[in-house]
Amino acid sequence: MEKNKIVLSICMIIKNEKRCLERCLKSLTPLREQLNCELIITDTGSTDGSIQIAKKYADKFISFIWCNDFSAARNVGLEQAQGEWIMVIDADEELVEDVSHLVEFFTSEQRHQYYGCFLKKKNCFEAEICNRCESLKDYKGVSSDFLDYRVFRADYNPRYIGIIHEYVPYREPTYSFQNYVLYHDGYAFEDETKRKQKKQRNAALLQKQIKQNMHDLRAIVHILVEEDVINKEVYKNLILLTEKLMYQELNNLFAPNAFVKVARYYSKQDNKQKTLEICQDYVKLFVGEDKSDIYELFEIDVRFIQSNTLFQQKQYRPALKMIEKYLYLMEKYKKGEINLRLLRTGSLSFANESHMQFIQFLEARCYMELGEIKSAGDVVKEVDLLEVTGAAFFNFYWLIVRLSHQEQSGITLGEYYKILLDARKREIPSQKKVVQDSYNMLHEYIGGLEKEKRDVLLEQIASTKEGNEDLWAFIHKKNQEKQQNLIDIVENTKKTIQSLINEPSMKEKALDLAQKLQAFAPEDEQVKQWIELLSK
Repeated sequence: MEKNKIVLSICMIIKNEKRCLERCLKSLTPLREQLNCELIITDTGSTDGSIQIAKKYADKFISFIWCNDFSAARNVGLEQAQGEWIMVIDADEELVEDVSHLVEFFTSEQRHQYYGCFLKKKNCFEAEICNRCESLKDYKGVSSDFLDYRVFRADYNPRYIGIIHEYVPYREPTYSFQNYVLYHDGYAFEDETKRKQKKQRNAALLQKQIKQNMHDLRAIVHILVEEDVINKEVYKNLILLTEKLMYQELNNLFAPNAFVKVARYYSKQDNKQKTLEICQDYVKLFVGEDKSDIYELFEIDVRFIQSNTLFQQKQYRPALKMIEKYLYLMEKYKKGEINLRLLRTGSLSFANESHMQFIQFLEARCYMELGEIKSAGDVVKEVDLLEVTGAAFFNFYWLIVRLSHQEQSGITLGEYYKILLDARKREIPSQKKVVQDSYNMLHEYIGGLEKEKRDVLLEQIASTKEGNEDLWAFIHKKNQEKQQNLIDIVENTKKTIQSLINEPSMKEKALDLAQKLQAFAPEDEQVKQWIELLSK
């Protein structure tokens, strides 16, 4: 290869990306330092200062008049590319810090065997957590994975098609990076209005695309993600169309994803029978020793939906069987032992830590409902509560509280109470609220127990120094609140008596209230004077 020949053209389109653009462009530095790259940025109408940021980094800067067509905008940059390979990145993405696996690919003879590459991307969804991360590689929150076709050999003249969720058609053989390449936070919205605006824009363009081809299962699967901004009747018709197409086109790579989307819809509609039918059809059609291993990927989502639906039907033993299958598949997924090919068609909905924790919660609940308390306790013990966030924290603490006065569970509140106190120090507001709700739930539950059971749990809390101190602080706080409530009652009652005294016809009512108030405040001189006055 010629010494100065460009190995990689990095292309991106932007519009008003000031929030994240510099973060993205800085993340490209390690790759640009180790490979001969060019950076081509196409702006589609920025007004927020993004252009100035882009020009500091870009080798080529292009201004493009937006025409509601993402492919058209992307292709302008691709046409300017001079590299042997082209890689596309978006402003709301960040390249991983360690790019050695990318450099190795682009500098090895291996690259000549492929027409393009799929990059593994992590979608980060929680804005509160994203905003606290200097780099998205530090993100720990709800996420999903996706394989995006973003790297192409330039000599095959790659071009995007589709006005939204645009893509470059690929030809095999392709290469897939198994390690993360990109982190993405474009769907982590703090502002609900902006989230809806983006989804409405996407839905409108997808509807336009579907009208051009009513059998485009790819476009239909994508638009199903935008459920909350689509008319309910229109969405229902899209589901019916999807259901028809997915059975007709079982060899379509988007069919497995479609089965999950349809099953999830019926689950939300509380149509449990239909939900289970769709899930069972997926298993019958795609799962088995004689079936391709690529379908194991979306089986994860199917098993999640089955587990939850069977639990809701109070079919606890069958639910446990589905839970076992889900957890087995999740373990394989985390170890990198599942074929990721179908991640090209969309992200999994239920293959992350938060959903795995929900399934573990259901597992313990099933055992509780079946009266197998020891097994329920064993499930809880497997969970590292220090690592649990969000609603799962409340769910597990709910379990801990109810299992802690059942000796056969092996769960004692004392060992978990310190974790609760430490968790109250969390800084992210939404997480802090969940922990506080758990704390309040615990004490309300204890307060409602009969004395014998209540004393058992209070003794467990007091078994540690931290628990004992917090218990006394809690009691002191409650006494203060009780005292303040009493003061408020007295003051409010005195105001009422004062108003009644001015009405001659209400003298008896005023005297009655004053006498009752004296039981709460026997030393109050004003109340004594009122009683003496009103008794004459």
